[in-house]
Amino acid sequence: MEKLKRKSGILCHITSLPNKFGLGTFSCECYNFINFLRDGGFSVWQVLPFAECGYGLSPYSAISSFAINKYLIDLTEFLTEEEMNSFGFDKYNRSSLVSLAEEQTKFDKALDLVYFKYGNSFDRLKFNKYQSYWLDDYATYMVATKQFGSDWTEWPVNMKNKVKADITKFQLMHSLEIDKEKFFQYIADMQWKKIQKYAKSCGIEIFGDIPMYVELLSVDVWANQKDWQIENGKCKFVAGVPGDYFNPDGQLWGYPLYNYTNMAKNKYSFWANRMKRMSELFDIVRIDHFVAISKYYAIPQGKNANSGKWMIGAKDKLLSVIVSNCKGKLVAEDLGNVTEDVIRLREKFGISGIRVMQFGFDNELDSEHKPHNYDCDTYAYLGTHDNDTFMGMLGNSDWDKINRFKRYVGIPLEYDNNATTDKVVETLYRSSAKTIILTMQDVLKLGSESRMNIPGVPEGNWQWQLENIDMGYCERYRYLSDIYNRK
Repeated sequence: MEKLKRKSGILCHITSLPNKFGLGTFSCECYNFINFLRDGGFSVWQVLPFAECGYGLSPYSAISSFAINKYLIDLTEFLTEEEMNSFGFDKYNRSSLVSLAEEQTKFDKALDLVYFKYGNSFDRLKFNKYQSYWLDDYATYMVATKQFGSDWTEWPVNMKNKVKADITKFQLMHSLEIDKEKFFQYIADMQWKKIQKYAKSCGIEIFGDIPMYVELLSVDVWANQKDWQIENGKCKFVAGVPGDYFNPDGQLWGYPLYNYTNMAKNKYSFWANRMKRMSELFDIVRIDHFVAISKYYAIPQGKNANSGKWMIGAKDKLLSVIVSNCKGKLVAEDLGNVTEDVIRLREKFGISGIRVMQFGFDNELDSEHKPHNYDCDTYAYLGTHDNDTFMGMLGNSDWDKINRFKRYVGIPLEYDNNATTDKVVETLYRSSAKTIILTMQDVLKLGSESRMNIPGVPEGNWQWQLENIDMGYCERYRYLSDIYNRK
């Protein structure tokens, strides 16, 4: 058997990279970050979903599962600094993010100028044809939301029901606006492909993320309504989870549930296409909430999260489609309510699982999240984007939990949080896990004020951002990579 190559990586979303004009984009800072990874001995860069965000900036609240968020486009490739400033980007205040609507309005105006200047400068026929399986619906949907409002369930009935003649007429009437949306996807794709190519030349794999569910108010659901458990645009049941580590009251996500009976009739084409697209963007793909492939939690519309019930998922039938259409590696986010059927399903298809060290020390019991229990094929984290930072966790936890960490890694109880973090990180490097991932916040030893997301809290998340990429951290992590053979 071929020996597994040991690796280390960093989780840092594109929006978290430095950018004087706003949140991070596909700018030169992506290349700088890849240099940081290479010089620090890292070989994996994990990002969050690239989807255009819906409510609250969440990349897990997507308008489309296929499109790249146009607000990730690096405008400075096409516009001068004077042009950027003319739209008000010189007034960006990092300490107090202006309202999302105001930021996006500036960005939209700047994108219009990019289209005016360069819309006819690229040969986009090949891109438009190759991506037509999702691009046509996406561009039509985006323009239709401007005409009829963001809630497609309230659109004129023939547009709502996607009647072909009406859609064709709409596309002809709004051909310029639709072409503009396709152009934005083209340049986003173009910029990202260049970054991918550079990462590959540096030996860096890009680790992407695919949410299990999609928003009701998305092009995905509008374009393929029979694939979801909806009737006349309304959900009888919605997705979520019962109480868990993150939230004892459970989480009510509100996403529509898949209609696996109808999906089976079209050979799960939505998922097949979705994995095809993810394979273009990433080398490794994490399937968020993997549990739902084996069993999914259905909450009656209008009820609280703990009033739902578990239902049988599509299991092998869906997962075989996912695996056969993914050209890269797959990782299952197998956290939460994981039972034997979920484990068997993951292992049957040879998909790596995830362990989170923060979860291993809540009590005195042994835990699969403690490093001595990691399988060699595991992707192990100190914490994910949904956890508090490690320094924040140490500052907010009871002494018993903190001391369990200290005893485990073998340092005196009187050692401070800084020394504890260093030793815990080293323990993670030393573990048998194939790949270990640190958040950038934990690399920098930042506190709770820098966490990326608080699950169940709808606002104020996803806005953390680096002020600069400090190459001074590379020496320590290169040393850890060398000594524990993570190259």
